[in-house]
Amino acid sequence: MSYKAVFLDIDGTMLPHRKSITNTTKQAVQKLKDNGIHVVVATGRAPYFAMPIIQDLHIPSAIFFNGSYVEHRGEVLHQQPIEKSILEKLHVHTSSHQHPLTYLAGTECRVTEQNHPFVKEAFQHDPWQPDLAPATFWQEQDIYQMFLHCDMEEERLYEERIPELHFRRWSDEGMRTCDVNAANLTKAAGILKILEQLQVAPEEAAAFGDGLNDIEMLSLVGMGVAMGNARQEVKQHADLVTLTAEEDGVVHGLKKLGLI
Repeated sequence: MSYKAVFLDIDGTMLPHRKSITNTTKQAVQKLKDNGIHVVVATGRAPYFAMPIIQDLHIPSAIFFNGSYVEHRGEVLHQQPIEKSILEKLHVHTSSHQHPLTYLAGTECRVTEQNHPFVKEAFQHDPWQPDLAPATFWQEQDIYQMFLHCDMEEERLYEERIPELHFRRWSDEGMRTCDVNAANLTKAAGILKILEQLQVAPEEAAAFGDGLNDIEMLSLVGMGVAMGNARQEVKQHADLVTLTAEEDGVVHGLKKLGLI
């Protein structure tokens, strides 16, 4: 089948761990566009962390914050910050358990505790560190996503007590941070917004991803492609498993599908 749209995750998919997007991947993205296929980024990143990559690839549409914010050709299609009552509930629990939070607002991110070891671990490979959040930051700003810095066992406590939120661990390999989003929002929800504008059916689209936050979109589209470096749980929801990000798995998968 010839797919009309391709949705691409960034980290661990187009972007290998601690590396840059290869020229081969950049050329593949351009070839997709040359072939008349719509290319859309679908990421958990905030716009201000993703835009340098998106602009470098000349991709006009993107899903940010795991579906909480959607842009299409320069226009905001959808934006849904987390409700203040839910933020308050999380604030109470994190304060009582002394777990730091990183708040991702529309134009900036702030953290409740800069020197906590879990926070330092989360941002250790980034060239910047988030500024300290004022006590009222979550009340005054639209918050689209958060990072909760805690152990996996402690994360389950939050899942039980705050069902309005969805917690997705960054990694099983000792990483003590997870994405926090509204439970009713996923990359798949953002994809549906884009597909409606493109007048393309889900079965006419393909998606590439590697993380737990990619499961819904891989299940939604006609061809869900898991990276070779994805966890087994993710691969189980894919129609195809390609090579790892380090091995230019996106390029390999696109060629296997006959899209480039």
